[in-house]
Amino acid sequence: MATLTIPNSDKGYTLQFTVHDSAGAAKNLTGYTVTLKVWRPGAPATLLVTGACTISDAENGVVTYTLTGTDFALTGTYHAELELTMVSSEVTTVRESTGNFSITVAESG
Repeated sequence: MATLTIPNSDKGYTLQFTVHDSAGAAKNLTGYTVTLKVWRPGAPATLLVTGACTISDAENGVVTYTLTGTDFALTGTYHAELELTMVSSEVTTVRESTGNFSITVAESG
């Protein structure tokens, strides 16, 4: 995924992501939930954003996340990933994460 740049404290609009499998094809997200996870470099155990994404096109791997006013209040560069979770009928949880990508939060007037 490409690096995103977001003005600090922006809210109410959506970020759109397309999840791909290891071969580069769009991943079918039917049956999954998707969570956006964001942290400061070097501190992945301390999540600054943990937000549920909306799957807008499961077959083509498209998800969105709507920004809140507190998600990106501080400027800086952050690491992020999408966590995909599926609970199968056998009560086995499948958890996969996308590759990390960067989010830059820029100062805004």
